[in-house]
Amino acid sequence: MKVSKINSFFRKIGEAQIKHRWICLIVLLAVTLFCLSGMRNFRSESTNEDWIVNGSEIQKNSDHFKDVFGNDQYVLVLVQADDVFSYDVLSMIDRLGDKLEQEVPFAEKVTSLTTISIPTGVEGGLDIKSPYDDGIPTDPEELAQKKNFILSRESIVNNLVSDDSKETWISLKLRPFENESEDVLVVGHEAEKIIMSDEFKSDSWTLMPIGSAYTTAEKTDTISTDFSRRIMLGFITMLICLIIFVRSPSGVIVPFIATLCGIGTVLGFTGLLNIPADSDLMSLPLLLGMALSIGYALHYINAFKMHFRQTGKRKESVIQAVEESGWPILFTVITTAVSLLSFMFANIRPMLWLGAVAASVVMMVYIYVVVLIPIFLSFGKDKNPVINTVKGATKADLAFENFGKKIVKRSKIVAAFSFVIILACIPGIFKMEVNMDYLKFMGNKVPFIQRIEKVLATKIGNLYSYDIMIEFEEEDAFKNPENMMALERLEEDLGKLRMTKITNGKPRVRSITRMVKEMYRVLNNDDPAFYTIPSERDMLTQLLFFYEISDSSALYDDLSETYNAAHVHVEITDYNANIIVDDINDAEASARKYFPDAKVCVVGTVAENAAMNATVVISELKSFGSSFVMIAILLIIVFGSIRTGLIAMIPNIAPVLLIGAVMGYSHMPLDEVTMMIMPMILGIAVDDTIHFSNHIKTKLEVGKSYGEAVTESFREIGKTMGTTTFILCAMFLMYTFSPITAMFRIGLLSMIGLSSALIADYTLTPALIYLLKPLGKKDEQ
Repeated sequence: MKVSKINSFFRKIGEAQIKHRWICLIVLLAVTLFCLSGMRNFRSESTNEDWIVNGSEIQKNSDHFKDVFGNDQYVLVLVQADDVFSYDVLSMIDRLGDKLEQEVPFAEKVTSLTTISIPTGVEGGLDIKSPYDDGIPTDPEELAQKKNFILSRESIVNNLVSDDSKETWISLKLRPFENESEDVLVVGHEAEKIIMSDEFKSDSWTLMPIGSAYTTAEKTDTISTDFSRRIMLGFITMLICLIIFVRSPSGVIVPFIATLCGIGTVLGFTGLLNIPADSDLMSLPLLLGMALSIGYALHYINAFKMHFRQTGKRKESVIQAVEESGWPILFTVITTAVSLLSFMFANIRPMLWLGAVAASVVMMVYIYVVVLIPIFLSFGKDKNPVINTVKGATKADLAFENFGKKIVKRSKIVAAFSFVIILACIPGIFKMEVNMDYLKFMGNKVPFIQRIEKVLATKIGNLYSYDIMIEFEEEDAFKNPENMMALERLEEDLGKLRMTKITNGKPRVRSITRMVKEMYRVLNNDDPAFYTIPSERDMLTQLLFFYEISDSSALYDDLSETYNAAHVHVEITDYNANIIVDDINDAEASARKYFPDAKVCVVGTVAENAAMNATVVISELKSFGSSFVMIAILLIIVFGSIRTGLIAMIPNIAPVLLIGAVMGYSHMPLDEVTMMIMPMILGIAVDDTIHFSNHIKTKLEVGKSYGEAVTESFREIGKTMGTTTFILCAMFLMYTFSPITAMFRIGLLSMIGLSSALIADYTLTPALIYLLKPLGKKDEQ
């Protein structure tokens, strides 16, 4: 494929653009206004479930669990005081619980010290009710009696209240949401208004809210605020870069307009299609669009300036710039878009959205740049050509030419040194670990994460948990004492797993068995020897009947209404991806051992994260592998040679390997955000390789030697390559100022990848081209 023929085609496009520039502007304006009309329907959302492969087993199990036991979303408040059983604290807990239950949307019921159902002995049997059903007593002696009674209940101590009486939970269970991504935010915000109101502030206690619904709202607010700051800083950086590197009003204004319109049309079109954006990832395609638009514009503008300095003819210089830059820019857009589209192979909603939107933003920004830049540059007067320049070159251009001569002269050393660095990176790749830890994703610079860490440091504080659900086909299966005893043995096994949380030697594992044992003990004069599962079916059935008529909603939290399904709730100490996966596998194996005839599944946030770990690894391999293959195929097609296409891929693999090595050696986890860096960098890194190779091929076609082609290409586009990479790094630098750890990592890794890609294109690319001569010409002149 001759570059000269392709360039002739783009020259015709440039001539047509200038000739029909007003028609081009009118058509582009019409398309812009149509797409922007969709912005009124634009919305964003994000939920943890989005990262689970649609239709997967874990998603089906999670949905079924909710059908049986209700929503697994809660608003929790950890109350700390010198004595949570004091009158003032109990009164506050009661009032706060009532207000949460009455005013928070989707509220189902509150569980706290003042509402907890506890079995007590009565004439003729037992009753299950709250010790504070008749109100909170003011008499200190009566308060102490109730406190001692609650602390005597083994199932409550170090679960609902700490054994030192300094901590307790207020738990608001929520009804199933209608639209989770929207409803969870409403719930979180309404709960925050109540919990943080002046009514519940006091020096006598401390309230620390947590829970999936509450923290999801906080996470969304934090990311939205940070997103706005990154975009604002991105636009400021964009303007500064344009002013510094372009230094002309039209060169500053047009790329800015192209960026706004390109991004706006894509987001507006998603609004027209009613496709919600992913709030966690939305800043990435926007900053990418801003950065790339400047890069594309600079290639046109610098090529125009070089020819304008030589000829002084404005329109002819514009046409020459389109002729020279049109094809390499289009091809870089195609490879970048293809790389971003590779995210769609993962079949995960956020990645599908990111791949489609980011690729669309790249394409639309390109369209606005290639239409607007040449047209606006064509307006104005001709000037006298600049005298005493080497083909319009500046001092910086000549400095790059001299650098190119040194690379050619030392090409063997450069290539050898580059391959040594590449080999050193490979061991680091194998040290990479997947970890979807929510806390590490956000980082402890975020205020609400600091509060969560304080909660986790308390006796009864917890964030991570999972549930083992056991379901029989036949009804009343758990009225069989053998199944209830098997459930108790399963709890014992789960308590021995490495990540299970232990408080004062007591594993934080619970199920319906704890209430059954409490009731059986009360029925036998509170004799501790009877804190066990009754062996007679009639007795077990009677106990469950007492529980059902006294507090059916509490019973059905742990046992299905048909008594055929139960679940065991397991709290864990921390999130360690590899250990948790092993624990969940062991937990499931234990459950299958004790219940061979039942359906067993593991659900909950931790189980979802464990599933996401595997998803991330598979998705990363699919995304990067497909990106690599597609870009390699494109290079092979364009250069018309398998050998040349694969050689061109070598410098672009180097930055990806370096990113992997940095993550591996520094123990930086691979998560739902960092997994996207490698395919993205591969797509962007290949841009400079294409520009450089295309220029060299053009020079070779007019009879230049490899040495001359390399050095002259350095002179003509070396500065532009450096400038565009600098701008890209400046845009991603904005991420490094984010308090969110994941955003910081995006910025850092992107800068490392882009910088190393530029270095590879300044060194390894010309060295390989000069040594291997893959572009068709064999002999040096």
